[in-house]
Amino acid sequence: MSLVLSKGANAPIARLAVLIGIGWEASDAWEIDASAFLVGANGRVRGDHDFIFYNQTKTPCGSLQLDSNPPTDQRHFQAMLENVPEDVAKIIFIITIGSDVDANGCPHCGMLGGIYIRVATTGDGKGDDKEGDDELLRFDPSDIGRERALMLGELYRYQGNWKFRAIGQGYNGGLDALATELGVDVQQDDSSADDDDYAADPTAISSATPANKPVVALKRRRTSREIWEDRLVAFHRALCNFLPQIEAAVVNQSNESNTRMILDRMLLDVFGYSMEEVKAEQKVQGRKADYVLALGDQNVIIGEVKRAGLPLRDKHIFQATSYGAYSGIRWALLTNLSTWQLYHISAQDVVEAKLVFSVDLLPSLSQEDCERLMLISRYGMFRKGLLEKHWNSVNALTRESLIRAILTEDVVTRIRRVIRRDTGCNFSDDQIQQALDDLLIHA
Repeated sequence: MSLVLSKGANAPIARLAVLIGIGWEASDAWEIDASAFLVGANGRVRGDHDFIFYNQTKTPCGSLQLDSNPPTDQRHFQAMLENVPEDVAKIIFIITIGSDVDANGCPHCGMLGGIYIRVATTGDGKGDDKEGDDELLRFDPSDIGRERALMLGELYRYQGNWKFRAIGQGYNGGLDALATELGVDVQQDDSSADDDDYAADPTAISSATPANKPVVALKRRRTSREIWEDRLVAFHRALCNFLPQIEAAVVNQSNESNTRMILDRMLLDVFGYSMEEVKAEQKVQGRKADYVLALGDQNVIIGEVKRAGLPLRDKHIFQATSYGAYSGIRWALLTNLSTWQLYHISAQDVVEAKLVFSVDLLPSLSQEDCERLMLISRYGMFRKGLLEKHWNSVNALTRESLIRAILTEDVVTRIRRVIRRDTGCNFSDDQIQQALDDLLIHA
């Protein structure tokens, strides 16, 4: 059972190999990242190799490695504590948020939700081949201010052993300011990254800087949108490879079994789920749903499959969304290979299912439709909030939402004034609202 720490509390770490998981929730595409510093007893790094971040993801000694796209959390650090040099007193873990000005001004850590740091088990490399992720302890900081850097916690030596301390302290200035305070001389580099997600840029030592003063070049990290667009190209290519099979299955009216064989491969090869995450024939209220898609151990999408090319009817929609309502899963996918429909399920006073999108793969696939489908890929579902944000934008323009907006007091008053200006007729707000009711609702 995981130990939940309060701010300032500490706990011993009995294992030599641990996973440090860091997570957060953000509704906007801000540049958010996690970093780590190996510092000595003086509270400063020994050199540039002690700063682990998106451009420098591991230490030369093998004591710490950053994974920027793990299967769980937002960032993972693999810590091999037996490899930490003796003159390193602690390893500090932080998150930072970019400084680009958005509609709300400069974003800060206080705008993020669900921030946490956790310590979990992992293989220790000493005969223990079991790879696990059993959470040992966790810290969820609260009362976060407007700072752009947040020191979450630290692993530190104590009487020959290792312990973890929950910190939750904010700093202004972001990553470069905090790195400078810990002894790293940061040089900004605005050139773009080349690789799939982040560039591994060699650290740069300025000739104008003393040789014993570490200098790290912070190459500009690609924006979330740039990474998304690169992933979209690969997703579109993989999806197009299946279009001839889908077209043949529709023409030949393949049965449901053969349809599911094609879909199985698509879920793995295009949508990126692992075999363990594609669960077939899942029992729901005494019946079997065709698929449940998961992220790790969390079920995220329930799926219903019909024979290739079979027209999707209301009864099929009801079947798919009913499974979702019974199982507590909010997203229901209905497909016949050529048509893909996603529904959002809410179950408050009454179960309600609304169409999020409908995509037809044949005869061709537009980029917009491809982007919609990528929202339900493993990568899209892992990017927390993207699908929810798309759904909110769709829901905001439904007939019901528009009617609610039109019938608000300020809109009714504005309509009354426009009518008086254009016609000279003077009505009350109640009369205008009644006329709108008759037009929009009762017609």
